[in-house]
Amino acid sequence: MTVSASRLFAAASTHHRPGRAHLLMRKYTIHVHAFTAQAAHIASVPVPANSYEDPAVDDVQDPTRLTIYTPTGTAAALRIAQRHLDLIHARIAYTHPGAITRTAADIVYAEARTRAESLTPGQRKDESYHALHSEDDALRMQALTDVMHERAELDT
Repeated sequence: MTVSASRLFAAASTHHRPGRAHLLMRKYTIHVHAFTAQAAHIASVPVPANSYEDPAVDDVQDPTRLTIYTPTGTAAALRIAQRHLDLIHARIAYTHPGAITRTAADIVYAEARTRAESLTPGQRKDESYHALHSEDDALRMQALTDVMHERAELDT
């Protein structure tokens, strides 16, 4: 059985360790302009610790608002938001070549996606267990996950 990342995150953020402050989950709404998270006008509200949701944008093709759930503060919310926006941009650049100007992150994603598509299901599964050490590794892993999702190779 595979446990979703959102369940793992919610469980980890509610676990209280003696001697440590209990982490409070917050929902951040971040304005977006040209696929860049805007530090100005960030709104946040506390939410129950078990209410984690994956990052979400108002419009996948041209996002203007992004919602992030994290217990780790505003700076972390901005980093998570920008990584999510980079992923959305890379997916658009991959699926609609020429629609937007490609970035370095788009190229990393496209190369990883092409490589993932050339692997067998077993090889993709093996690759999915590798650790992430950099932002590029995160993009590569997401490209692999996208291919596995499209081919129904992920457990739900």
